[in-house]
Amino acid sequence: MVRLKDIAEVCGVSVATVSRALNGLTNENRERTAYILRTAKEMGYYPNVAARTLKTSRSNTIGVLYENVMTHEYFSSVLEALRRQADMRGYDLMMIGDWRGDKSGNYFEHVRRRNLDGVVVISADFDSSNVIRLVTSAIPSVIIDHFYEGCDCVSSDNRASMERIVRYAWGQGHRRIAMIHGEIGSVSRERLAGFYKVCAELGIRVKEGFVREGLFANPENCVEIIHKMMQMEDRPTCILCPDDYSCLGAVLALESEGIHVPDDVSLIGYDGINIGQLIEPKLSTYRQNVQKIAEEAINMLMDAIENPDEHQFHQITVEGTLIEGETVAPI
Repeated sequence: MVRLKDIAEVCGVSVATVSRALNGLTNENRERTAYILRTAKEMGYYPNVAARTLKTSRSNTIGVLYENVMTHEYFSSVLEALRRQADMRGYDLMMIGDWRGDKSGNYFEHVRRRNLDGVVVISADFDSSNVIRLVTSAIPSVIIDHFYEGCDCVSSDNRASMERIVRYAWGQGHRRIAMIHGEIGSVSRERLAGFYKVCAELGIRVKEGFVREGLFANPENCVEIIHKMMQMEDRPTCILCPDDYSCLGAVLALESEGIHVPDDVSLIGYDGINIGQLIEPKLSTYRQNVQKIAEEAINMLMDAIENPDEHQFHQITVEGTLIEGETVAPI
């Protein structure tokens, strides 16, 4: 049986330091804490969870709130990255949301009843009173890809990324650039703002019908809108899709109809999911940095949990990477 003393000897620290690290009470630097937690795990140390909860009034469990998104590769990647980051800090994850089909559940009461130490919200109806009550309560919470005033938030650089995407298409000679965005929300509003801003700076005239609302993760909807755009006079030569899943479906569907990407029309996705780089042609896209997003989210949540009196709210934007791919042809 591995004891705290054994871990302390291997790590070269005191037993008290090991105890604080394992119970989430340490003020040590994050690298040392991560090292202690990793060493304890490698040595096969298993704490008495019930005793630890009674002693610290913590469950060392974080709730993850999501609503109907886990089949999307981007969100599943975020969840896996969160799990790894939480594990390094000695925390477990518990899924909460409407995945049981019960959309009337009170998230605040659910989290309190389960004695969860905090919550990460990765997707939800942010206008819902249940969600608002949870994230504005005293329960530590971090929101991904949505901004609430006075709440910890971490998001991809949705506005700046769209500017980079349009400038890339411009650099390839495209002047008739269209955009299909997902359902209106914080993410779509930011991307639209970036799109219109850079088009104005480059002198691109956004024709009527060149910006249309579609659906996230819905290839059929994306293809339907692309067909309408391609029937327009002076149709767009490059179309920005709401996400990689929709873009990938559009590439395959159009090819089956004899419409070749990028020879007949250029397409650009968003998210940078792995499968997009395994097909031919490889997707031109913008890859979100899910590892950094998860790291920032867990760091903010840990600070809120461990230092509630000194914690200050932050809104962090994480930069991604433009992948040029093969679905954009130069003009």
